[in-house]
Amino acid sequence: MLTHFDRLHARLRDPLLTVLTLLLSVLLFVIGPMQAAGAVTGQHFGYFFGLVLLPAVFLYSRNFLVAAPIAVAIGLVVAAALMDVDWSPRTDLYLDSSAWLIAGLVLSIVVARAVFWPGRITYHRVVGAVLLYLIIGLTFVAFYGFVALAVPNAFTNISTHHGDFAIAGNLIYFSFATLTTTGYGDIAPLHPYARSLANIEAIIGQIYPATLLARLVTLELAHERGV
Repeated sequence: MLTHFDRLHARLRDPLLTVLTLLLSVLLFVIGPMQAAGAVTGQHFGYFFGLVLLPAVFLYSRNFLVAAPIAVAIGLVVAAALMDVDWSPRTDLYLDSSAWLIAGLVLSIVVARAVFWPGRITYHRVVGAVLLYLIIGLTFVAFYGFVALAVPNAFTNISTHHGDFAIAGNLIYFSFATLTTTGYGDIAPLHPYARSLANIEAIIGQIYPATLLARLVTLELAHERGV
């Protein structure tokens, strides 16, 4: 017999997927630029990221292997936001990057499985496909963050400041410019590691839409034929 939590989970699962997509979009394209411009503090940026991950914890609460890493990511973000940066320079930046990487890798696996798994194509699966695209960009932001923190001048026009993750907004911009192969050239990778990551992300950005479209069409045709 289904418990009250199971019924609640089933009822809210699809709407929360849309909510997660909207919150992540706001984080990446509204809060991120505001933080880079100084209108939002790094602490508030971190708190909002933790808020973004809360629906994910509920969505995958029945899978401990997914919910646990996301909960750890939330803990890292909160710890970074509360940390005294004067006492521990740049530690908060590494914690933020670690949280983004953990959340990005875990969510990309489970969302990709939901999007490409056989079955009827619904509105929420299309939303999941959009969410997966955003998560890919977020994951590469984490990778670029580690490179920018570990290697001075790994990118042009990006510098790592003490106790300030304003580079996050710039890296979000660079990540999605690379993922969409826009390439304005105002920020460019200089270090070999940064260039390699940019090449990988650009290739994924080219392959993903074509693969997604082909898979969704195949799944819909298979559903119509009753396969």
